[in-house]
Amino acid sequence: MSENMGNMDKDIRELREKTGRTRYQFLRVELQTCFTALEVGKYELSVGNATVAEWEVAAVEKGIRAIQRFLPEVSAEQRREVETKLLEINEILDPLKAELD
Repeated sequence: MSENMGNMDKDIRELREKTGRTRYQFLRVELQTCFTALEVGKYELSVGNATVAEWEVAAVEKGIRAIQRFLPEVSAEQRREVETKLLEINEILDPLKAELD
């Protein structure tokens, strides 16, 4: 019986580690999606298509909310990395939003 408990503990630990890696990968993809949407938004605004730029801004804001929701569940090191990227996103997003207003 104790061998089964040991195996179950090992399985649970491996599952948690895998879940953590998957969550971190999700956050990285979501960050990249935000950066891409910002680039598209800046381009669309530069060619006079404010409506599409506004859609891209909305997509970035939705992405930021998703990232913030999952951020507490990653390691401190990963959290620092993601928070740094969020600051970079906001440094691009804020002037874009100001230009749209």
